[in-house]
Amino acid sequence: MGRSPNPANRRPAPPLPQADQFAAALAEMRVKAGIEFSPEQKLIGDDETFRQWCERLGREGLKVDGKRFRLDDRPCMAWIYDQVPSTQQQCFRQTLVVMKAAQVGYSVFEILVGLYLGLKFGPATVGHFLPDQRLADHKSSRRFLPIVRSVPLLKSLMTGDTAEDGARRPSAGNISNRRIADTEYVFSYTSGRSTTESIPMDFLLIDEVQEMTLEQIEKTRERTAASPYRFTLMGSTANWPDADIHAWFKRGTRHAFHTRCPTCGALRPLVDYFPDCIQWDPVHPNELTGRPGCYRYCCANGHWIDDPQDGEWIAEDPDALIVSVHFPQTLSPTISPGELMEKYQSSTDKQNFHNRVLGQPYLNPDQTPVTLEHMANCVAAGAAAGVRWKQRARGTFMGIDQMGNYNVVVIKERLEDGRQAVVHVEEVYSDDPFARCSELMELYGVAVCVVEINPNYNDAKRFANRHPGRVFICNSFGSLPEDMLKWGDSPRLDASDRRTDEQERDRWTVRIDQFKCMQTSLARFTPEAPHCLWPDPQELVQPVIKKGIMQPAAVAPRAFHHFTKTALVAERDDATNQYKNVVRKIGIDPHFAYANLLCDVAWARSHGTATFILPQAKGEARHRSEFPAAVSLPGAPPEMLRLTQEINERPHSPELCRNCASYPRPHDGTIPVKAFCAEYRADVEASQPGCPLFVHSAA
Repeated sequence: MGRSPNPANRRPAPPLPQADQFAAALAEMRVKAGIEFSPEQKLIGDDETFRQWCERLGREGLKVDGKRFRLDDRPCMAWIYDQVPSTQQQCFRQTLVVMKAAQVGYSVFEILVGLYLGLKFGPATVGHFLPDQRLADHKSSRRFLPIVRSVPLLKSLMTGDTAEDGARRPSAGNISNRRIADTEYVFSYTSGRSTTESIPMDFLLIDEVQEMTLEQIEKTRERTAASPYRFTLMGSTANWPDADIHAWFKRGTRHAFHTRCPTCGALRPLVDYFPDCIQWDPVHPNELTGRPGCYRYCCANGHWIDDPQDGEWIAEDPDALIVSVHFPQTLSPTISPGELMEKYQSSTDKQNFHNRVLGQPYLNPDQTPVTLEHMANCVAAGAAAGVRWKQRARGTFMGIDQMGNYNVVVIKERLEDGRQAVVHVEEVYSDDPFARCSELMELYGVAVCVVEINPNYNDAKRFANRHPGRVFICNSFGSLPEDMLKWGDSPRLDASDRRTDEQERDRWTVRIDQFKCMQTSLARFTPEAPHCLWPDPQELVQPVIKKGIMQPAAVAPRAFHHFTKTALVAERDDATNQYKNVVRKIGIDPHFAYANLLCDVAWARSHGTATFILPQAKGEARHRSEFPAAVSLPGAPPEMLRLTQEINERPHSPELCRNCASYPRPHDGTIPVKAFCAEYRADVEASQPGCPLFVHSAA
């Protein structure tokens, strides 16, 4: 049934281990365990495939969730068991990807794969990786151990006879490391800083891929770089298209099970035409009630199908090096078409249904608010307003998303009508990327900059201290119930600050509500008349790393791609059964989306508010001194409301801004037509009437 990738595509493997060495090692393990095995009771037969071994264990007592293991009622799943390699040649640099629905038996399959490969090719190291430590611990204690203990042979190899009197003493290892014979089973997670980069491994089993980034998976796979096996199994329900498990599925053979119609012989996956693949039959007896009337599968031509597992696996790309499989609940023998239809009709969450029932990725267009069409509108609006890329500017705002030796920068300035204009974006590759960021601070006269605190906390802190009062560190992306952001700067130093060197202090910080701020930031791109304008995206070319190679490329289109890979979703918390709003990364880490968000936080600082202010299309105040009363600044701190009210009540100066001590002047003494007022932290003009805080310049 179906076919696997072309064997000619398999990469050559290193020399095979000597058969006599393996036999000797196996015999030694048996002696240590104090058990004599008959030929029928061998751990793994020399030519025994993975499927044959599992079926034999089932006959000998293997239990899953207290029930005897069997595959005779799951021919579709049995075919996937046949894809597991049984020789080192088949293992070498091979990857098996299973994009599946929930509750179809994948976890059991994965654990058995690890046991088979580890024991057949041991001594070896098998790594089970999950998104976080809690899931890794659960798999080790609640899934792996019960399966092992249900097979006396495996259990004896894990515990062993260690006492001189023959008494059995448990030696099942700890929750993170199990050992059976000479094979170590490591249960780890990808979200730790170093958990993906230490212990070398031979086989990788990656579960719940939908909660991992592609970068985390790639780092984890490097653990097998020195192994003669280097086999990877990964499986998960899908989340979004082109992300997580779906991205890997598309790189492979893309096997789908085509159910055969017994009447017309048509072959087609049932999920391809769901829900039309399930219809009501008023005559056929219901299995539960015995009365006429039930839901049944049918082919696209309307003929009834009683066995959805009668058919064949067909690959869309049979020559791909990766074997990838899609396994929906329509192939489960324990889930009837009536149950599927009930789930479909009662579902209030389309994404959850598509992901966990049909095993498909699904993206609600409302979850990714920005499209490339929106960005094209921003470019068109920028062209109409004369927005251009700049090499120098004054009074701008900057956001920095930082990674290891890599910073992403977005710089904006304020147009006269209050809209934003992007004047520079940059990807900084350097051993000291913040040195370049300091150059940008001066070149663009950055008034306010916000930088993310992690992962290079010390570098970000030193950068902020080089530009006191102008650079703020975003030290929290958590939820703020009442505000979008909170500024942490204060003229007073606490005891900890007083004991810390001036260059190492955290004086200027901001906390933000990530969802609220990202929602507002992306909203500037989406109106028909966008509030954030972009220059021609093809005019700014910089050296960037693409597929591991530094090469020149237009940077703005890369930023646009990042904006489209940022989702705003409402997810249910299983612990509280409550929904919470979160920002999700779709397939990649959208650095430009976060740099843009932080730039908008810096923009909000210039207005001294705790909210983002979207500019009005017409009639918006052009200068801070023209703002109405403080009550128009929602979310502002009470002290600011009081101060603003007090300032508004003062009489205006008869002088002009150009004569004020706060009006910036270059070293040559000339007076610019426009400048950034250090007092109000807003753009002003030389000819503008003086504000209530006017102080006559001595120049």
